[in-house]
Amino acid sequence: MRNKAIIESLMCLLKYYKAVSDKVNKDSLHYLIGQTIRQYDIPKDNRHISQAAQQLWDKLTTGNISDYHYRNLVTCDKLTEPVSLCVFSGAEKNGKPKEFKKGDKFIFRELFHEDHVIPVSLILKKLAFNTPVNYSDIENVLNKMHLCVVLKKEDKKLGRTAGRTLSFEETIDNVYKKNNIILNV
Repeated sequence: MRNKAIIESLMCLLKYYKAVSDKVNKDSLHYLIGQTIRQYDIPKDNRHISQAAQQLWDKLTTGNISDYHYRNLVTCDKLTEPVSLCVFSGAEKNGKPKEFKKGDKFIFRELFHEDHVIPVSLILKKLAFNTPVNYSDIENVLNKMHLCVVLKKEDKKLGRTAGRTLSFEETIDNVYKKNNIILNV
């Protein structure tokens, strides 16, 4: 139901985007379309986890990593001894060490990042320039999105768009594997 509303919203936004003259600044519209794309529930088969992220998660908590996102609070309910981890705040490049013990809590995004394997900017370009504005074509493009939970320190190695394409396999080979980030299968 939620994805239906998102696709219908995108249809309206994309029709307007394509109708507006190129002489008009489309930055705000671009931003709005991008944020709408980010709300789409990516199919379960297109959600991945790096091996390093899964290993750390399993060391810290009994919760299911798929149930946690961005600002969710995570409890370290599995630690048997204190552990020092590099915690990141926002987009800072270098995290700060912090010790965690059983019962401590952290915000998901302090240690983990949900990476759009195929950047939203490429999905937006595909929708805005190469896709007819109809429900099924938009849904087909959106269903090709992939999300991967990686460690925040892994994310710093990935870069935003260099080497990434609309092909999941190419992006994994050109970006993830080249940075020694291995996905669980």
